[in-house]
Amino acid sequence: MEGSGSSGFDMSKMSTAEKLLAGGSILLLIDSFFAWQSFDLGGLEDLIGVDNSISMWQGSGSIFGVLAGLLAIALIVVGVLSMTGSMANMSMGSMSSDKLTGFLGLGVAAFGLLKFLLVLTNDPGWAAFVGLVLLVAIGYGAWQKVQSSGGFQMGDTGGGTMGGGTMGGGTPPPSSPPPSAPPSSGMPPSTPPSAPPPGGGMPPSDPSGM
Repeated sequence: MEGSGSSGFDMSKMSTAEKLLAGGSILLLIDSFFAWQSFDLGGLEDLIGVDNSISMWQGSGSIFGVLAGLLAIALIVVGVLSMTGSMANMSMGSMSSDKLTGFLGLGVAAFGLLKFLLVLTNDPGWAAFVGLVLLVAIGYGAWQKVQSSGGFQMGDTGGGTMGGGTMGGGTPPPSSPPPSAPPSSGMPPSTPPSAPPPGGGMPPSDPSGM
């Protein structure tokens, strides 16, 4: 559910998943106050003034209906914050706003379907079947949203490039040590050869041999 920045809200920039999540959660919240269950009291409801219809927040599996309704409200709030750009200023660790939106949508669909299954065996009303259609739409949009944001993996998905490279901010790998000097053999250094004697190095001739 991303907005269009300072230019105002533009629905044409919303993806199909975002439209399903936004429209489905709002319509589900409205539908939740209608008759998800309807009991037949044999006409006594008119005589004693008792309402025989029960909303999503009550009746069979009411805890699942309450959870689905609360998550639908949270989904709407997160969607509004995303449209206005307020989610960019919030620190959510490694979870992006798209992934959070997808997880909320999956929660709405899961708890809502549990509520519908319990209602289905106990006098379901017309609003329960409308809610089922909306829950399927929300679940599909949430699944698409989670997949587009990297799936169910939490944290960075860039592998080694995001981990210790320049984008990950990690410590660079240590540089290779400089080559060490060859070990000494313990022998004293050899003296350089002495200069040859003057006169070309030839011994003086014997005058007696002349």
